[in-house]
Amino acid sequence: MAYTFACKDIGLDCGFKTKAKTKEELLPLIAKHAKEKHGMDPIPPDVMQKVQAAIKEKKGIF
Repeated sequence: MAYTFACKDIGLDCGFKTKAKTKEELLPLIAKHAKEKHGMDPIPPDVMQKVQAAIKEKKGIF
């Protein structure tokens, strides 16, 4: 089981995609990208709601 996220899934024109075994591992990867590439530090609450909704659970990709 794994979790995935892509910036395009929240409406950003960005090719960033990432995956991790847990949401707890995934969120810091998203936060690092948001800070470095989108200047979001921290991620605004409205954007974080979109991020949480866009995280997808996938079977068998790890």
